Order: sequence, then structure tokens, then C-alpha cells
Amino acid sequence: MEKRPLVLVVDDEEQMLQVIRETLEGCGYQVDTVTNCRDALAQVRNIAYELVILDLLLPDMNGFVLSQELVRVRPKLKDRILFMSAVLFGQNTVDHLRAMGAGFLSKPFETTSLVQVVNRISGLSPAA
Repeated sequence: MEKRPLVLVVDDEEQMLQVIRETLEGCGYQVDTVTNCRDALAQVRNIAYELVILDLLLPDMNGFVLSQELVRVRPKLKDRILFMSAVLFGQNTVDHLRAMGAGFLSKPFETTSLVQVVNRISGLSPAA
């Protein structure tokens, strides 16, 4: 049986977590979800994820700060964090986010855009 790429999604909106999980699992990814930064750090300490999808505005920690902690715990994640947010940022901020991680998606986004960027970042071919 082929190993399915592991993805962690961090967002405080249950509906967003469900949409992302269903979309990516339908494309062959294995997806874990958490709603806060504390749980995200615990998951990353215990599991070697290929990719983390991270909302920037979380109730218990800023997504920028969390991304730095995740990379400190798992350096392999340096270019494998996909930021997302419903807040509109200027181009300088978006460029900075891309420099810090693997990319940025503005919410709401099309699920096809999500799949394309996750496939690009993971560099893996999940089994359909």
C-alpha cells in the first residue's frame, strides 16, 4: 500500500477544516486537523507532516509566530507551510509570507486552487 502524504491543517473554523479535509482526502492525502496552536505544536512534535496549512489569525497565537515554532520543532517544514487568511493583506505582506513558507491563499478560495498549491508544495503524487 502506497504511503499517503500527511498534511496538518490548523484553523479555528470547523467548517473550513471540514472542507479542506474532504478536498485533500479526496485527492489522496491523509489529513489531520486542529483548531489551535497548542494542539498544532503537539501534533508536529509527534508526527512528521509533509505540509502544514496554517490560518494566520488563531485565537491562541499569531500564525506567524506559530510557523516559526513549527519550523524550530521540524526544520523540514521550512518551505512546507501554506498560510491562509480571510484578511486582505498588501503585496508586501503576501511576498513576506511566501518568503517565510510555501505560499499564501486568501479565503475564500476555490478548492481547485487549494489542490494545485498543495500538490506543488508537497512535490508528492498522492494516490487518487
